[in-house]
Amino acid sequence: MKLFLTSLFALFIGISSSTAQVIYKKESKDSLGNTDIVSVGIGKGDSEMDNGEVIVYPRTYGGLTFTRIDWGFSRLMDDGSFTLSDENQFLSYKKASNFGFDIAQFGVRFTDNFKIYLSAGFEWNYWRLKQNVQLLEDVKPLTYEQLDEQAGYEKNILTSTYLRLPLSFELRSRQLQNGKRFKLAFGAMTGVLLKGTQRLKSDKNGKQKFKDGFNLQSFQYGPFLRVGYDNYGLFAKYYMNDMFQDSPQQEGVRNLTFGVTLGF
Repeated sequence: MKLFLTSLFALFIGISSSTAQVIYKKESKDSLGNTDIVSVGIGKGDSEMDNGEVIVYPRTYGGLTFTRIDWGFSRLMDDGSFTLSDENQFLSYKKASNFGFDIAQFGVRFTDNFKIYLSAGFEWNYWRLKQNVQLLEDVKPLTYEQLDEQAGYEKNILTSTYLRLPLSFELRSRQLQNGKRFKLAFGAMTGVLLKGTQRLKSDKNGKQKFKDGFNLQSFQYGPFLRVGYDNYGLFAKYYMNDMFQDSPQQEGVRNLTFGVTLGF
């Protein structure tokens, strides 16, 4: 949490030299029939024009925002393989997804085609586990127990919630005839664990919810990549450290996520 507050403080220090403004782009169609999406933010925007004048580089921008909305899939890798080892079969899953977005940013645009920015947001990973197991709370290393098969379990979901703090380097093409651009962003994605949650649902016990760290990695890091056109694109993130900590049996279990993104 200290890292989160420090990062937000740095973001606002970056925009304190300019007057804050509400940035709102209404959905509309241009003469070519292209549609802009709605975007909302508070701060200094990364616009093409500044009070009708051509922007002089380098220039800073930043503030509160709601952008880079990611939705996709999570895949566990066990020592580089998508097949989990025998001792990690209790982590096998039916479905796994990833969702996240940014809420604050501060950056420097050096040219019309290149900028660097630091942002802050949130990220969730959801694993719908195949086996009827319950992860034990406040136990190291990661430990689980088998649930009563007669209870009729129909849902077993493990969720991790992270504060994400990516540092991004973004390249974009010249404006095309329709005013849009191709974009490429890459950098380092870091995350601080906020909580872990396991949700169970069965005929016998109904809905159950357990909150604990479950030995999930307290700080995750790894590279990411985004490619897109205008405000739409694809993303991929690979976390280079283990998904769990203080758990020797889970060494080498790492998280790969990929999917679609809205906003650059």
